[in-house]
Amino acid sequence: MTAYDQDTQDKALAEVERLRAHFDEIDQSLEKAREALQEAIVRHLRERNAPPGRIATASKYDRNHVGRLARAAGVQPLREPKPKTRRRKTPPAAE
Repeated sequence: MTAYDQDTQDKALAEVERLRAHFDEIDQSLEKAREALQEAIVRHLRERNAPPGRIATASKYDRNHVGRLARAAGVQPLREPKPKTRRRKTPPAAE
């Protein structure tokens, strides 16, 4: 079994812990920024300040994701979805 030099090990672990703490700070900042962006998207959709496609382009989110954010926040769509029509079965071919 390899014996680790205690001083080297302590330095290595201290570096890893320092970098992990820095990573956690960045991760928290990223999450706050994501939440702020999503809140702005929902607010502007709700207030009808810009169309969803333009908001998607500006946010660099996929248009479908912008739609999911809006639906989750209860934003009413600009247009009601078209009712689904039932397909008529074609009659069998006459022989």
